[in-house]
Amino acid sequence: MNELQQAIAALAAEDSDRDYIVISHPIDRTLHLKLSRLLEDRPRKQACTVFLTTWGGDPNGGYRAARCLRHNYNRVRLAVPSYCKSAGTLIAIAANELGIGDLGELGPLDIQVRKGSELQENSSGLDIMQALQAVTHHTQDAFHRLMMGTRNLGLSTKLCAEFAATVASGIAQPLIAQIDPIRLGEMQRATRVAFEYGQRLDAYASNLQQGALARLISEYPAHGFVIDRKEATELFKKVTHLTPAEKIFCDTTWNYLERQQSDFDPIWIELPPAAQAETNNEHPDGILPRDAANAEPAPDIKRPER
Repeated sequence: MNELQQAIAALAAEDSDRDYIVISHPIDRTLHLKLSRLLEDRPRKQACTVFLTTWGGDPNGGYRAARCLRHNYNRVRLAVPSYCKSAGTLIAIAANELGIGDLGELGPLDIQVRKGSELQENSSGLDIMQALQAVTHHTQDAFHRLMMGTRNLGLSTKLCAEFAATVASGIAQPLIAQIDPIRLGEMQRATRVAFEYGQRLDAYASNLQQGALARLISEYPAHGFVIDRKEATELFKKVTHLTPAEKIFCDTTWNYLERQQSDFDPIWIELPPAAQAETNNEHPDGILPRDAANAEPAPDIKRPER
């Protein structure tokens, strides 16, 4: 029995009364389609564990993928051995519990919107909102300093206020003029999308802490901000370490997956029968990359039929 077979046997020994799925893929509509086909017309158990790594992607695709999992399972555990960013966090909201490894991390939910440039770069949905906040704070600070400074000259409060307001307005006007109101509306809609999807997905398990959704959407300073296991406990009610068998599986499987240079379709882990968990050495389908030092394909996991 090779290392991968042993890791799968460990999952079966730890909890054979659930399905196991591996996803390492951008979050998009294609993922939803692949996941739906993977689960279609397949005997399923009531619970599943999903091993998820992703840099994120489209919130619409993330919402559909999360709903697909909840349509098929009463309980979902999300195992996060590495990065699970952006729209990946949206899927995490739908889970009943999270298992986050020592290297695992989530990310904020601020939506990425295409810039209107030929480079087709993305910008955060918070960019304009943070710019408005910066202008507001700068203007307020200028007004306060001018107001207090002129009052020390012995001028009346009314005259000081009028002078401070005129100067502060002159400071703010050219800054605000650079903000496109249409772009601002687009960003606000994108942020509202994340909030609405998050509310709907949290209704499945109510695993978010009070106020956590607003915090995920608007209170982190950067899209790539790291939310590790400790901080995740401030956002989610049920957060644990990876179980021993999950950790063994992740450590073993990622040795194979790291050799692939691209993402792959969602994978269904075929558990060996309970009576054969220690001895089952063969399976007709090998889906993981071949070990460079061993020509035998990794067994006991099935890709969905196309």
